[in-house]
Amino acid sequence: MIISCKPQNEFFPESQGLTWTYSINLVSSYTGKKIEKRIFISNIKTHKKKDGTEVVRLYSNGNFYKYWIDRFNNKLTRDAVLLVNKRGLREPIKKEIYPDLNFENKSWEVTEQLFLTKGYQPPVRNFKPDTTFQMNYYIKKQVSSLKHNGEIYKNCFNIFGNGKADFIADDRSGPLEVKISSEEWICDGVGTVIEKRSENTEASAFGNSSYIKELIVFNKK
Repeated sequence: MIISCKPQNEFFPESQGLTWTYSINLVSSYTGKKIEKRIFISNIKTHKKKDGTEVVRLYSNGNFYKYWIDRFNNKLTRDAVLLVNKRGLREPIKKEIYPDLNFENKSWEVTEQLFLTKGYQPPVRNFKPDTTFQMNYYIKKQVSSLKHNGEIYKNCFNIFGNGKADFIADDRSGPLEVKISSEEWICDGVGTVIEKRSENTEASAFGNSSYIKELIVFNKK
C-alpha cells in the first residue's frame, strides 16, 4: 500500500476522526527486559478558526492533549494537557512542538522532562526524576519515501535530538547526569511513523532506558 502526499504538506494531520495505532517497546539495561504495549490515538475534535486550527487528541490510556496549528506562522503548539496519572508535568504545558511545520527551520529547541529514567536499587528504588532540560532538535535528512512495516510513506523528515539533564536521587550523593537522545521519522499526511528515545546514565542503580514507538495502523476518516 502507498500512502501518497497531499498538495499541501500536513505533518500533523488535523482532520477529526483520524486514528493511529502504535506499538511501544520500553527497555531497561538494568532489568534486561522489554515491555511491549499498544496505544491508540484519535483526533476527537477539530475546530478551524481564521488564524489556525485547534486539535484535541485522545490517547487510549485516557490522556488528552490539545494543540494549536498557527496558520500564519505555520507552527504547532501544545496548549493543554489532561493526564490520568498523578505524576503530572514539570515541563511547560503550553509549548511549541514544531516551530516550523514545513521544516524549513533546520534546528530548534524544546523544553522537555525526563520520563524514562527510573531507580532499581535501594535507596532509590522506584524513584523517577522529572527534571526539565533543553532538547536540541535538528533535521538530519529528508527522503521522498520511507518503507516501514509494509507501508510506503511519502515526503518524510528524519529528526534527531539530544540533551543533558541532572538530578539528585539521594542527598548523600551528588547529581547524576542523564544523556538524552532521540530520533523521529515524520511523514506528510500521516505524522509520526517512528519515534525513538533513550535516557542514559552511568549510575548502576538507574542504568539506561529506551523507548521505541512505531506506527502499526493509520486510519483516515
